[in-house]
This record gives sequence, C-alpha cells and structure tokens, in this order.
Amino acid sequence: MSKINPLPPEALTWLAVWPGVRGLTIGSHQLARRLLEAGHTMFAMAHEERDIDRLRGGVGITPIWARPEAMPIDPCQFDVVFCHQSFHHFDAPRSLSEIARVLRPGGCFSASYVVRDDSVPWVRRLTALLRHYDPMAMRGEYGHDSLDAIDQCKYFPEVEHRAFRIWQEISLPELQKLVASQPLSRNLSETQSQRLRDEVRELFEHAVRPGENLKLPFQLLAWRAWVNHDELTAPVAPPETGIRIDVQVPQNPRWS
Repeated sequence: MSKINPLPPEALTWLAVWPGVRGLTIGSHQLARRLLEAGHTMFAMAHEERDIDRLRGGVGITPIWARPEAMPIDPCQFDVVFCHQSFHHFDAPRSLSEIARVLRPGGCFSASYVVRDDSVPWVRRLTALLRHYDPMAMRGEYGHDSLDAIDQCKYFPEVEHRAFRIWQEISLPELQKLVASQPLSRNLSETQSQRLRDEVRELFEHAVRPGENLKLPFQLLAWRAWVNHDELTAPVAPPETGIRIDVQVPQNPRWS
C-alpha cells in the first residue's frame, strides 16, 4: 500500500492562508518541508533530539528545540503556526496561549488531522466484520478530538473548519496485511485467522470489479483559527528592531 498523501495541494494552500508566509510547524518536519517547497519561510519546532537532527540535515528550515507549552520565541514572529497530527500530545491551554503569543496580529493557527472516512459502504462492512471478532476494532482514535479546545479558546474567537477527501488505493494483499496488523489478530487462533482472511477476500471481491483495487477513504480535518491578542494576560508587542540601550542618569543631590 503506497503511503497516503495527508496534505493534498488544495489543503496545503488552505492551511497556509497566504502565499509566502513566515510559518512555524509544531511536531511535523514533513509538513515543514512541504511548506518550504511551496515557497514559504519555515521554522520547525520539535521536542525530540532525533527530530531536531533530521531538521538540521535539511536546507532552508530553521529548527527550534522546544515544546509548544513554552516557546523560546519573541512575540508576534509568525504569520501562521501549523500543527499536523500531533496536537493531542500537548497541553492544550498552555500551547494555545503560547501559539497566540508568537502569532502576529491577524495571524492564524492552522491545525489538521487525517482520519479514516467510515461513510463508504465497503468500509462499514469491513468494520462490522472485524467487530465480530473484537467489538473495539477500528474505533478510529486519532487524537483529532483535541482540536475541540480551539473552538473554546478565547485567544481564537474566529475558527473555520474544512474537510478534504483523500483516497488511497489498496490491493487485496495490502488489505489482508492491514487487517493482520490490527490488535485483534494477535488473539486469534490459526483457524480463526484463516477464516478472517477468507472473509476479507470475499468482501474485497464483492466490492470491486475483477482486476481493480479498492479505494480506502480518508478525510483531512482542518481548522483555521484567527488570533486575537486582547485576551492575553500580558501585553503582546513585536520586538523593536535594532539595539536599544537603556541609559540611567545617576542621581545628583545638587540637581534635586
């Protein structure tokens, strides 16, 4: 099964909002590379050393070793902050506060998750088949529910939602392999495993014409949240350019 493209071009354009943005990605160096190729100026944040090493090996992306709950970044530095498939790993209130702080006025937080689309009939049949063996099969816990915190966040009063359909071609051997990788397969006897393989084959053959493959559907769920700095507890202003030197005049009793 070929690797799915989680960000089709139209979705990437929608999430980037404007051409040529100064952007920061959180938790996805692949996304940073896609955005760099699309003409954006990219910074990429990661909290694992191996991810920072991968970013350092590339060209054109500035790595930042940190977590989104505590960003070592001046305020108002980015047009767009991106987070793909990873927001559930972080503390939402603290992360959203920091994301709001580093966004420029009018900036956008763009977040996304790829989830399986179970509305297609053959996928519903496959789900029912697997749940005959394990009621918890194919529950689809991707972490995207964490994005509900954006809709409730006072720092982002305007939020847009959009879904993009993604299709992944899958052959019978690939579908068999996908089913075999499910946790339920570890608890089956050889007889049960063979029966399940036969049932998957039958499902596949009834869902396609001879010589064709199935198309496994996914959705890219996307959020665009527009920042409002008025609710931040500390004033936010972009740093002044150049060097500022504070001069303190010593007190002289003759001047008082």
